[in-house]
Amino acid sequence: MGRYEQIVERLREAAEKLSKSSFIIGDGALEVVPMQEHGGRSVGDDLFGVSAWLQRLSEDIDVPYNTIKEYRWVASRWPERHR
Repeated sequence: MGRYEQIVERLREAAEKLSKSSFIIGDGALEVVPMQEHGGRSVGDDLFGVSAWLQRLSEDIDVPYNTIKEYRWVASRWPERHR
């Protein structure tokens, strides 16, 4: 196997792990801060709102806030049976 093929193999493995990690992070964020249906409870009803929880989670796991927010949204729309 040539060097290029070795690099490609290593990068494919990394990409697969990244994909799995994004679902793990999204699922965890969704569990910490469940999505609410339109017209449901407002963030103000919580002592600690959605943004604050996601910011805390971001700091605790050292993943950017916007990344966690995006992964959570995707996880909320992707049925568990497809993971």
